[in-house]
Amino acid sequence: MLSFRLALADLTRPEWHWDTDRWRSGESWVQPISHPALRHEIDHDARATTILVRDLVSPVTLAGPALHAGGCDTIADTARGDALLMHLQPGRITLTAGIGGTSPLYLAADGEVLHGTWDLPVLRRLTRPSQLRDRAVARALTRRHRYSSDTLFTEVTMLTERAIATFTTAGVQFAYPPPAEHVTHARELRPGADPRDGLAYLLTEALQPWCTSGAGIGLELSGGLDSATVAVAAHQLGAPALRTFGLVVEGALGAEQHRRRVEITDRVGATDDVLRAHEHAPFCVGGVRTSGTAHDPRGEFYREAFEALADRAAHRGVTIMLTGNGGDEIMAPRIDELPPPPPQSLAEVSWLGPRTLDAVAAIDENLAPSAVLPTPTLMGFAIHHPAYLRGGIWPVTPFTHPRLVRFAEQLPLEVRRGKKLYRDFLTRAGLSPFVTHPKRTEHFRDLMQHGLRRHGLLVAERLLADGMLLADHGFIDPDALQRIVRDAHQSATVPSVLCDTLVLEVGLRSLAAPDTAPVA
Repeated sequence: MLSFRLALADLTRPEWHWDTDRWRSGESWVQPISHPALRHEIDHDARATTILVRDLVSPVTLAGPALHAGGCDTIADTARGDALLMHLQPGRITLTAGIGGTSPLYLAADGEVLHGTWDLPVLRRLTRPSQLRDRAVARALTRRHRYSSDTLFTEVTMLTERAIATFTTAGVQFAYPPPAEHVTHARELRPGADPRDGLAYLLTEALQPWCTSGAGIGLELSGGLDSATVAVAAHQLGAPALRTFGLVVEGALGAEQHRRRVEITDRVGATDDVLRAHEHAPFCVGGVRTSGTAHDPRGEFYREAFEALADRAAHRGVTIMLTGNGGDEIMAPRIDELPPPPPQSLAEVSWLGPRTLDAVAAIDENLAPSAVLPTPTLMGFAIHHPAYLRGGIWPVTPFTHPRLVRFAEQLPLEVRRGKKLYRDFLTRAGLSPFVTHPKRTEHFRDLMQHGLRRHGLLVAERLLADGMLLADHGFIDPDALQRIVRDAHQSATVPSVLCDTLVLEVGLRSLAAPDTAPVA
């Protein structure tokens, strides 16, 4: 929600003033993201300066008695919206996150200066391959992702939801919040109760402030159940005409996806904007990963495609993007209802180096406690949302409305299983079984194979020939990786987990390379 450079020396006798797009005092500055969906306030007295950045649905305000009475705890306990509180005192900086996690915040200390940003490459001067965090690299290479203050770099941390970071001359101290309370057992429905009514009511509650804000509204529409449910709910609310955006895959599967999109957009009166996913495959020529543009090494597999989608939406004048993110998680069975699938087998990542293998045992260290929102959703936000923020778009995820999350936790498994609730909701809205109960749905597995086969293997060969950072630091075995790449040329499929290694290597090189230098 903001970026900053704060020197402790400037906090002794601060003279904060607004300068164009940020607050300044001496050599220090605080720059909120400039967006009509965000509000920012500053309160300054002789003892401290407090800065609040929040979205338009958050009830927190510096003028409210609750914040002054409850201090930093109040912002973490807010039951709606997203907010970030900064408290500046002589010799001390305190940051407290809200529950939403819409925008990541990365922190890095440089002597007695604290840097913060939602855009990791801004900190590239402080991210060095020699300072990689072993357990974070192991998580990335083995698909054992965890929600944590850890980043790939020992000198950079991420402020997780409700957490408090304090910076003094001793460095950055990080305090996780208590675990969030959740409903642990489903309840039975009352006779005659229709959970579709609850879903409709809570989606309306989540969408209403955004759809009546006067902003240009877009919707990330895949053709699947989650985003279709959001589209119908927004339409039923009487939202202004939507403009939908989506990535359509190739072949018969893509034709079916397109047909579903047409039915959904016709039903809600949306103007549809389609991008061909295969034109933006992983590692494609001209994409962010091969152009030399500095980027977050944790970026999603399909970064090229989703950044193209974000660029298109920004060009069309969208400033608020609704998404169906979080829809999977709130319908998912709990562990006691259905055991989760086993993690990626290490045998499938046969090129791991000794440093990674040693770090696997530490993967579950320094984990954030149970969050208010589903942690996979929060992890996705940190990866997915910066592309929108760079384009001046604020992403909105109705399925993460806390009251809707709690409602879903109480639903019987038979209502959540297979997203029955969404299917029933869409059926009642008049959508056909082709949308509500498709025999097969779109996926990006073929796009992954296309990207790896056409571009990724060549990228891997160039990286191996140049010498890989991950190999230099003991995280991968280059000889084993060379064999995998050679064999993949002759195999029917390329191991998809190879993408994780290439994404990480290319991302690390992008941060270490001179600006605009090709990294692969």
